[in-house]
Order: sequence, then C-alpha cells, then structure tokens
Amino acid sequence: MLRLRRTSWPSSLTEAVQIASRHSVGGKEEILAAIQLIDGHWVAGGRAAVYLPTDSADAVRRVGWEKIERAGWDSEASVLHIYETTQFGTPLRATELKVEDPGRFGQLLRERIDASVLLQRHVPLVGKKGVRIVGRRNPAEPDAAVSWNFVLDKGLEPDQPGLVDRAEEALRAVRDEFGV
Repeated sequence: MLRLRRTSWPSSLTEAVQIASRHSVGGKEEILAAIQLIDGHWVAGGRAAVYLPTDSADAVRRVGWEKIERAGWDSEASVLHIYETTQFGTPLRATELKVEDPGRFGQLLRERIDASVLLQRHVPLVGKKGVRIVGRRNPAEPDAAVSWNFVLDKGLEPDQPGLVDRAEEALRAVRDEFGV
C-alpha cells in the first residue's frame, strides 16, 4: 500500500472533507493526499473516497472509491481525468482536473481504484468480443456490499438484439459464482 507523508492541508479543505464524509464510514475521513488545481480549488483523497470540487469554493463532492471506473493523466494537457461508474447505457460521469502534476495524489488515486476492484472478468458474447464484468467494494469497508457493473467491448452496441440480455445473464452468472 502506498505510504504518504502527513501534511497539513488548508483548513477550508479539511472542513469540506469532514462535512462531505459526515455520513460515511466512521463519519470522519483523514486526508491521505490532496492537490491544488490550477484554478485554486482542491481535490483530496482518503481511505474511503475521493473529494472532488464543486461549483462552491468551500465544498467538495464525496465519491466512494468503488464508484470510480478509472482515471487517467494527460500530461500534454495537464489534465487528470476521473470517470465515475454510472447505470448501464448512460455515459460515464467525467471530471477533468487541471493540475501541473498529479504527484502523490495521482499515486493514491491509482492505488485506491485498484484496491476497490474485487473481480474483473471478460465474458465473450459475439466471437471474442463481449462484456467486462467488474465487482467493486470500497477498500475502507471490507463488509460493504459489492457493486457490480459491466462494459461492452468496443464494436458492440447495446441496441444489437439480445446483446444486453446476454450481458445481464453473464453478470448474474458471475455474481452467483462469486456468491453475491
């Protein structure tokens, strides 16, 4: 697991994280890493969630690690992309964070997203193309329910007759195998 040095964060960030985490596990989340965006807003990460900026300068939005599909760093544009899982058939919720360098926050982001993935399996549906089924659990909550989602491979469209039904059937089979 990634080891981060303790640092003091702006009190406004610490307070915003405490407010956003009030109803989460333990009700008080320690900031493990944070980064200031080019626009002056802050982003923070803790054991249970990432705290993304909102339109309000003194508020953040809590997103549990199990709700993050993936993240990516675009060094040319100095943008850290965070994609949240959504209901099947709807686009992923994307957040673009303009930063000079993601540094330790980027390391935490990668480590916590990876730690949330319990199971990832590809199930062929049409030849070699199929569906990627992912089971996630918040890494700070070992007894939490597993959240499941699936993503169709490129080239497969949900409007193809019977494809979504077969993908949902594959999801049920994996969940049954996993015991959830």
